[in-house]
Amino acid sequence: MILAVAVINAAIGFVQEGRAEKALDGIRAMLSVSRTFTDGAWAEVDAEDLVPGDVVRLRSGDRIPADLRLLEATALQVDEAALTGESVTAAKRTDPVDADAGIGDRTSMLYSGTLVAAGTGTGVVVATGAATEIGRIQTMIDEVESLETPLSRTLAAFGKRLAVVILVAAAVMLLVGGVLHDFTGSELVSAAIGFAVAAVPEGLPALVTITLALGVQQMARRRAITRKLPAVEALGSVTTICSDKTGTLTTNEMTARLVRTRAHAYDVSGSATRPRAR
Repeated sequence: MILAVAVINAAIGFVQEGRAEKALDGIRAMLSVSRTFTDGAWAEVDAEDLVPGDVVRLRSGDRIPADLRLLEATALQVDEAALTGESVTAAKRTDPVDADAGIGDRTSMLYSGTLVAAGTGTGVVVATGAATEIGRIQTMIDEVESLETPLSRTLAAFGKRLAVVILVAAAVMLLVGGVLHDFTGSELVSAAIGFAVAAVPEGLPALVTITLALGVQQMARRRAITRKLPAVEALGSVTTICSDKTGTLTTNEMTARLVRTRAHAYDVSGSATRPRAR
């Protein structure tokens, strides 16, 4: 029975997280093909085969396969909400911009993962894979250390307390059985092991996994992909979400950049917690 519960528990988690991975694979497939100038002619090339220096042609509805520097643009509008959070499409042109311009102000650049909403354009690949802006974000996410969810912490603490109680009870059983009832050593060991196995709630992990799996299915019906089962419980513990007008998640910090008084105007640098006037 213990083996069966463990197998069922693992199978449910494997199936649910496998479905999430398939959904993510479908999203990755949107970057699969691009029109690239190769050997003097335009050809369909897999996005994963692009290298810096390739020339890519784009039109309305295309998903941009890499970071590009625009060479030509005709009424080009790009939806960069996935990268900048801005819900309004950005107009793109070939004019150069300042070297320190922010991502949202780089009108001569196209970024991997964004969508061409209107117009046509041609650009040269300047970055692919992890070197793209979206790749840098993915790299930062991968470097984040995984944290325990409230449920996992609670279950870990419960397991430790339960283990201590079981060990103490088994020790008392051995002592009582040996001193008062004069049981043999093999009988005492068998009874203690049987008691310990009976006291462990084998169905608890399966119950938790099934409950989280149901939560994943409910999230999927609302078009939210949850890669890991414990993430459902973590989302359920959220009470406040901070976002700006476009829905971009923030760290709940805002910094004034210009302070104007009747006498002077002051530029402000630094962060929200340590602003500096200059």
